[in-house]
Order: sequence, then C-alpha cells, then structure tokens
Amino acid sequence: MDRSLIDPFPDAPDPTLYVSREASDLALARLLACARRPDSPAALLAPPGLGKTLLLHTLARLLPELSCVYVPNPSLSPAELCGWSLGRLGSPTWNDPIPVLAAYAAHRAQQGGALLWLVDDAHSLPEETARWLGNALAGSRGALRLVAAALDDEERIKNLDALGPLVRIEALARPMSAAETRSYVETRLERTGLAAETRERCDEGVVQWVHETAGGVPREVGDSVSALLSGRLPPPD
Repeated sequence: MDRSLIDPFPDAPDPTLYVSREASDLALARLLACARRPDSPAALLAPPGLGKTLLLHTLARLLPELSCVYVPNPSLSPAELCGWSLGRLGSPTWNDPIPVLAAYAAHRAQQGGALLWLVDDAHSLPEETARWLGNALAGSRGALRLVAAALDDEERIKNLDALGPLVRIEALARPMSAAETRSYVETRLERTGLAAETRERCDEGVVQWVHETAGGVPREVGDSVSALLSGRLPPPD
C-alpha cells in the first residue's frame, strides 16, 4: 500500500487516533467518572468540530465492563431506540423491544455491569424519546446509563431538559492552541504511518498557517491537512 495516500484524518472516528490535549483529557475524565456511576447521566456540550464524536467512541473503548451502544442518529421513538440498540448488541428483532432491553440491562447489572447509551447529536432527540429516556434511567437503578453529546446551543438543547438532571460537561469547548495543533497534526501523521517525505510537507510554517485558518478546530485542522497532502488545497506561500 502506498503510505502517502493514507488519510491521517478519516471521517470515521477512530479511538486509536485520539490525541491527548488538556481540554479533551479533562472532558474524557469527567465522562468516565459519570459513566461509571449509576446516577450521573452526562451531556458533553461543545461547538461543531471539536471532537465530541471521537470522545464518545474513546469512552466506549475505556469501559469494557459496560455494554456500550453508540447512537449516531437519535431521531427515534423509544421503541425504535430500544430495537436498534438490541440489534447493535446482537439480539434478534422483537415485536416489543422496550421490556426486552430493560431485561437485558437488569441482567447486566446483576453481573456488575450496565447498558450505557452514547447518544450523539442529542440536540436531535425527540422530546417524547428524551422524556422516556429520563424515566427509564431514573427507574433502572443504574442498569441504564447515558452520555449525550450535543451542540452548546441553549435554544437547540431545550429538549434535553426532558432527560432530567444532567451533568453538563463543557471542558471540550475550547479550540486547540497553536502548540496543541502542532502536536495534533504531528501525532496523527506519525500514527497513520505516512512516509517521512509526506510528513515533512507539514512543516512548522504550514502547520501554523493551518492553525490560523482553521481557528484551532480539530475537524477543520484535519480537513485542511488532508486537502494539502492530497493536492486539493495548494500550500501556503
């Protein structure tokens, strides 16, 4: 395989490519603490492009004791959510999936585990589903748990009020500094195994230009570097 053609910033979030920085490490530590408690559903709030989805996938990787179900599209009814979750857990289709999911979660709790929903784009949760989730979490005695990721837009996340009390985690909301951008780019290039001559194209001046144009937003930084390496974006003068 031509290592120069590998994209170090793929669209699909890959926890093995997680790059440590102060804001994301703090957010991840708080998410882990909430997920491990039976009574602390959490909401990770940040603007677009700052790594919410990657943190959810990284969180799942760090919680082997829990059955984690990542929900990329929360625009589902309660029954649809339960049916989809059971499918992700390898279960066959059920006519009434809600009690089946509750029974599965209770069984996991008896074994010292739980079912953890990782709900992305939670600002899209229908109010009916959010209300059902809140009641299900409260009545499960920790067998059901929730970490939601949503935009930090108070108008768009009003639906989350129906979930009940949430631990709000906003540590991720700060863009990367110039030094963090350099570490982010260099680490991603190295972990992807790109050829040395390809990595050298992202010298200090190029990375500084990327940081300034992308505003330190990880998604924008990654898109810019990928475009530069593929020739879709001309290098800065």
